[in-house]
Amino acid sequence: MKKYYNIILNFLQEWSRQKILNLFIFNAVLTMLLLLRSAGYFAPYLPLTINLIILICFIMAVFLLGFRFRALFTITLLLWLFAAFLKIVGITIWAERAAIYSFEAFTLAFILFVISKRNVQSPE
Repeated sequence: MKKYYNIILNFLQEWSRQKILNLFIFNAVLTMLLLLRSAGYFAPYLPLTINLIILICFIMAVFLLGFRFRALFTITLLLWLFAAFLKIVGITIWAERAAIYSFEAFTLAFILFVISKRNVQSPE
């Protein structure tokens, strides 16, 4: 078990070294979006909701952090399991939100999957 832990730890350390600037940009944009939402910017024209912020984070993760469809499908599965857990516990409001986030991740993962499979196949 410790062997797998060290392998994963080394992989994450190397990945974070390679993506340090992208991680900084990702976190800065996320913080700015949350601050703009709490300040009420764009309120009458563009409702800056948490759902929109989560969707923007998924899209930024694809471009900045190099997430591919497998990572987004994994996030979808984790969010779906978390939503099921919240539903079982009885926290239905947060279960619905987690289900919406999982749907957003699934939609983006499906789009990336279709694009990647379309690019792999050569037209004949």
